[in-house]
Amino acid sequence: MIGTLVGLINMLKGMNLDEGGSSNIGPAMSVALVTTFYGCILANVLFNPIANKLNVRNEEELLYKQVIIEGILAIQAGDNPKFLKEKLVTYLAQKNRTKILGASEGGGAQAEAPADK
Repeated sequence: MIGTLVGLINMLKGMNLDEGGSSNIGPAMSVALVTTFYGCILANVLFNPIANKLNVRNEEELLYKQVIIEGILAIQAGDNPKFLKEKLVTYLAQKNRTKILGASEGGGAQAEAPADK
């Protein structure tokens, strides 16, 4: 945007048509348009994806902090660990829930089976 403003200022500065200043309008206008073009390209190709990724990471970090706070408060309140696990898993996405709950249930059953024999 700064390049666009500089180009427009130079264009307006050279608009004295009585003294043949019209020859300066074209190059100054091209600077303004080219810098606007480059700004749009950089914004859409480079900076928008970076901003989206930072936004996603920020939301993940907020979720992690919320889960930690809820866990600490539940531990302090003396909640049952199994109930606490189910309560905290509800904060996660569905595919992550099934991974965590399925792994703990399946892993627990496999670990108990050899002990019973």
